[in-house]
Amino acid sequence: MASVNKNDGVVILGAGLSALGCARQLPGARIYEARSYAGGHAWSHEIGGFYFDEGAHICHSRDQKYLDLIFESAGKVKHVAISNVMNRRQGRWISYPVQNHLRALEPRERIDALTDFVEAQIERAGTEPRHYLDWCLNQYGQFLTEKFYALYTAKYWRTPMEELSTDWLSGRLLPTQVNRVIAGAIAKQADDQAVFAAFHYPVRSGYFGFFRQLYKELNITLNARAIEIDLSRRSVTFANSHRQDFTELVSSVPLPDLVLMIKDAPASVRQAAALLRHTQLLCVNLVIDRPRITDLHWFYIYDQDVDASRVSVVSNLGNEPAAAQKTALQAEIFRRADEPLNVAQMVENTIVHLTKALGFTRQEIETVKPVLVPHAYIISDLNRASAAQHIQEWLLAYGIHCTGLLGKWRFIWSDAALRDGVATAEAIMRTR
Repeated sequence: MASVNKNDGVVILGAGLSALGCARQLPGARIYEARSYAGGHAWSHEIGGFYFDEGAHICHSRDQKYLDLIFESAGKVKHVAISNVMNRRQGRWISYPVQNHLRALEPRERIDALTDFVEAQIERAGTEPRHYLDWCLNQYGQFLTEKFYALYTAKYWRTPMEELSTDWLSGRLLPTQVNRVIAGAIAKQADDQAVFAAFHYPVRSGYFGFFRQLYKELNITLNARAIEIDLSRRSVTFANSHRQDFTELVSSVPLPDLVLMIKDAPASVRQAAALLRHTQLLCVNLVIDRPRITDLHWFYIYDQDVDASRVSVVSNLGNEPAAAQKTALQAEIFRRADEPLNVAQMVENTIVHLTKALGFTRQEIETVKPVLVPHAYIISDLNRASAAQHIQEWLLAYGIHCTGLLGKWRFIWSDAALRDGVATAEAIMRTR
């Protein structure tokens, strides 16, 4: 009981995975979540007999302690040894990753891609990349950078490659292996080097099935949107006028939003917050009245006239009963936070192109449900690291701890988010 009382003064803003990790270490801590459900981006929406995540979510962690925890929570887990992933460009399917499957390109393109790749290995060897564009040119050469990676960056990150840093790449893109690239230009290769070749997914309830049980018995108040933080009074005021005092404050809400809540934040902190950028995501969720339209798990689309960047075949991820009769698809469309959205046009564009790509008809579409995710991914540009660090150092001086992807404004996977919450709790306990 003493430990519970000791944590009564801990207030956690946001109920995502980092908040979950923190609260589990601090029994009695109070979590306040602006939305009507906990889970953050790990939440799964039930639509038409399937559970659709907020964008593509799979578990590819190798942290056995983490895996044991979430597998027990999920109960039944589907383990996929080799993911089935493809690229789509100009109406053609190309194995993923493209640099290992150049044989699928037209002969002229194959020659250009391989020539530029080899030249890059010779001429750019040992060159330190200044930004993401340099990194791609070093790794893949001019042709693949311009015809694939630049096109996808424009759709996914909505930011010029030379404005992006390289600190987000680990675990997302593969460094090249010369022998694989050359072999793939000559003959068909095994599809065994996707970034996420093996993955795990709950049999039921979508990605949130990994965490649902872990939220039980936590002190969570939903529909509680924080609007003001008073550092002198050590209190948070919510949109419903409720005010909560705190001894320690943990924030997993978006870092720029947190700064805007704080009364009398200095100009330098507000200026740093204004530099932080992110994308928003429109998930176009479709249920098709036909089973197993494709065996793919997901695919990437490079064509600029197609709004969607990535399409997940939700019905192939878990083992929901509805998958025996129907196919569930999720198309992801990214825009920067400052770009307008025409949802109706985006949905129509998605339907037009997916019916062509996967061979189903409009008449077979049973459910269409767009879901907007206002904070999708942080844009890891050249300003991000220094701006985020400046803000967090100032906050920490006032005893405010930032945690998680949006709280730290740094790209991390789900397992790292949970661990970051645990580390935040441990830091709080050390200062007592």
